[in-house]
Amino acid sequence: MLLVKHTKLLTALGAFLLVVLTLSACTPSEDAVKNSSSSAKSDKKVTLNIGTMPAPDSLPLYVAQKEGYFKDQGLDVKLTNFKSPKERDAAISGGQLDAAVTDVVALASYVNGDLGWKSATGLTGYFGIVTSDDSVKNVADLKGKSVATLPRQTPTFYLYQQLKQNGLSTSDVTIKEVPAIPARLQLVEQKQADATILPDPFLSMAKASGLKEIAKSDPKTYQTTILGVDKKLGDDKATLAKLTTAYNKAVAQINKHKASDYQAILTKDLGFPEAVAKNYTLPHYEKAGRVPAKMLQAAFNYAKEEGILKSDIDASHYQLPVAK
Repeated sequence: MLLVKHTKLLTALGAFLLVVLTLSACTPSEDAVKNSSSSAKSDKKVTLNIGTMPAPDSLPLYVAQKEGYFKDQGLDVKLTNFKSPKERDAAISGGQLDAAVTDVVALASYVNGDLGWKSATGLTGYFGIVTSDDSVKNVADLKGKSVATLPRQTPTFYLYQQLKQNGLSTSDVTIKEVPAIPARLQLVEQKQADATILPDPFLSMAKASGLKEIAKSDPKTYQTTILGVDKKLGDDKATLAKLTTAYNKAVAQINKHKASDYQAILTKDLGFPEAVAKNYTLPHYEKAGRVPAKMLQAAFNYAKEEGILKSDIDASHYQLPVAK
């Protein structure tokens, strides 16, 4: 009888141990739980709203979107196209954007507004000075001429730099204040102004209409267009690195192709007329990199002279290291 009871006890104990071992095997370890949680967190997509402008500077962002480079990096990116800097800056001031295609003088205005924005990378953009005056062969010939532009903006900053390099001062030209770029182009075409400063696609449109280009910035050495980011994104090194990786992949892709491969983006998103887009030659796009320190400081100094900044500002404080 005792032997039977002892046998039953051992059987019950064995069954209990079997259940414990089975549950232990099925329950994930603490390390496994941590790793799973960490993986889930890292796999979570980051949503970004990026403002763009209708200019070639924005092309890599649209290519990154089209080719899925953002998604590959775990980024859910919405590209919002703005027709004017004024609309874009209103969205920035209202906290609607995480990043935006903007420029070095506009960045100074964000500093003045204490918006917390900084430059994450320079972009591939350029300006050209065009004229309808046959007597104007170069920038030096602009002395005594009228130029359609808008003060306190990057195109005028470029004009003033060109004047200085050619031995002229700002007082040697008459500035006709014209807010809208299409209106500036029209004034020069109608000979109501002698010259203006244009980005593409307006630069290509001007040359197609017969205007003469007397100066053009080299996007490799003269970077005034930037991708600005708000404070939250600027502090998020991991997300910035992903954004940079996607951007650089798009740049490498673009440099292997011709403008004809991106006709839909050029015409739909970047404002190129179809006739101009067909004959357009893409610039060589540069990978993400910092705006030259002297360039950014010169833009901030110009902003101070124009009353955009209230005091002298060290521009280096408003440029982030390029994320890698």
